[in-house]
Amino acid sequence: MTDHAVVVGNGPAPSRSLLVGLLEQGGLLLCADGGANTIAGYGLVPDAVVGDLDSVDSSLQQRWTKTEWVKVDADDTGTDLQKVLDDAHQRQVRSAVLTGVTGARTDHTLWNLSLLGRFADRLDLAIVDDDCLIRLISGLVRFEAPLGLKLSLCPLAGPVDGITTQGLRWSLNEDRLVPGERDGISNETVDSTVEIRVDGAGHLLLIVQWAGQIDLSLIPRTAPD
Repeated sequence: MTDHAVVVGNGPAPSRSLLVGLLEQGGLLLCADGGANTIAGYGLVPDAVVGDLDSVDSSLQQRWTKTEWVKVDADDTGTDLQKVLDDAHQRQVRSAVLTGVTGARTDHTLWNLSLLGRFADRLDLAIVDDDCLIRLISGLVRFEAPLGLKLSLCPLAGPVDGITTQGLRWSLNEDRLVPGERDGISNETVDSTVEIRVDGAGHLLLIVQWAGQIDLSLIPRTAPD
């Protein structure tokens, strides 16, 4: 049993190179309903498809005989992405990379960002598309990055306290970021090692903008204290 998963949503499809790169890191391949159509278009087969299954090409259920199909009542609250994350948690997944969950539908994108906070106590999540990486910071994260990499620190919902950074041009020292008042938009790396710590309350998003080539090694993991 693996504790990591790649989750493909029903939003704009990631590039094939991005998806293959994510899958090379190992783990389960899970689809949120119509995300299965994206996978099929790339000639891949998921471990499971979760949702009310109203957006999936019906022929796939006959073709993918080894895929687990988890139908969740359409009347249940929450989106298909929320349902697949609930399912991943039940499979004892501890970390997941979400792709195909941004763009096109702004309402869905905002909701999907909120799920990073909703599942923070159960899953270590990152959203990755061909433009950026988004993840929630809790405690300390440390990662290697090229000099001049653009990144932002954005409170997800309400103020975030006790933010300290190292390796960034505009550093923070136990500071507070507040939506609409003080933000951490458009910072950049000045050291090859970046550390960001959150000691206070609140949910802080780290958003890394890809500078040309996508570097999946930049997906940070929670560092031990």
